[in-house]
Amino acid sequence: MVRNRPMADGSEEPCRPRLPSGSRTDVIVVTGGEGYIGRHIRSELLAAERDVISLDCVNPGSPNDQNCFQCDLTNANWLQEIFASVQEPIAGIAHLASTLRTASLSDPYRATEVNMLGTLNVLEAARNFGVARVVFASSVSIYGSKDPRAADISESDPTTPEDVYGAAKQYLEVLGDAYSRKYGLRFVALRIPIVVGPGPIGVSSSLWRTDIVDALRENKEREILIPFSENETLSIVHVKDLAQAFSILLNAPTLSHSSYNAPCEIWRLADLKEELESLNENLHIRFGNTVITGFPRRLNCDRFKTEFNLFPSLLKRLQDAAQVQRR
Repeated sequence: MVRNRPMADGSEEPCRPRLPSGSRTDVIVVTGGEGYIGRHIRSELLAAERDVISLDCVNPGSPNDQNCFQCDLTNANWLQEIFASVQEPIAGIAHLASTLRTASLSDPYRATEVNMLGTLNVLEAARNFGVARVVFASSVSIYGSKDPRAADISESDPTTPEDVYGAAKQYLEVLGDAYSRKYGLRFVALRIPIVVGPGPIGVSSSLWRTDIVDALRENKEREILIPFSENETLSIVHVKDLAQAFSILLNAPTLSHSSYNAPCEIWRLADLKEELESLNENLHIRFGNTVITGFPRRLNCDRFKTEFNLFPSLLKRLQDAAQVQRR
């Protein structure tokens, strides 16, 4: 159901989106909009003067934001009522809401309900309300583990997921493609690798991904543990570049493919340590011995970079973060 907002006099105001007067564009809905990546996508879209509605299972971070709604995507009626309350056309959906990999391994039943039923409900809402495009946050987990000596993994390589999270992402890409063929909406999957950027990320097992950026801005001693070996290699994307990639897929007049590896860079972790410590002498990186499983180390993302002319630089992002500390 659509939740009402409490008023100062104790009454309740119907909870309907309040887009700026004179809105010039169709609406973009961001599911998982209160999450780490979702917040950055919302900022990217708002900076481009797009009208954005955020849906998340948690209460909105700001109670005064009239366009952020709590919504359990497994409740189809709740979702459909929110879509029905939007008076402007909904042009696209950035669908990020999901149970993440670690939590999926801990509770596969709930993860399957959220990730698969929730996405089905989003696709049904898109079909029923004439949404033209759905950009789905997929994962490189759909590829499974690959031999570290193998060539960089591209979208044409086999998808062989090894856990419930990757398997769900694989199935949902197939389901989205089926909806595209049968109902005419455009479904496109962005396969996401390791994401780094300013915090908070909200996932304790992944704090290093935000800590390495936040620490560059600090003028104090910091030691950060990256759980993998320094000789390991990872494909990494900065969250701001990932948000830009989502915006591109939502707004591009045409799309040549239904799936893309997110535009990222391949880093040897020892080289990442060297760059980080050179940017801030107070920062000290140490490594663990966790074995990388469930996703490939090296991605080929030429498809996205070539089609949309986006060539991110993680080093430039890190240098910009370090400049904040110097100022």
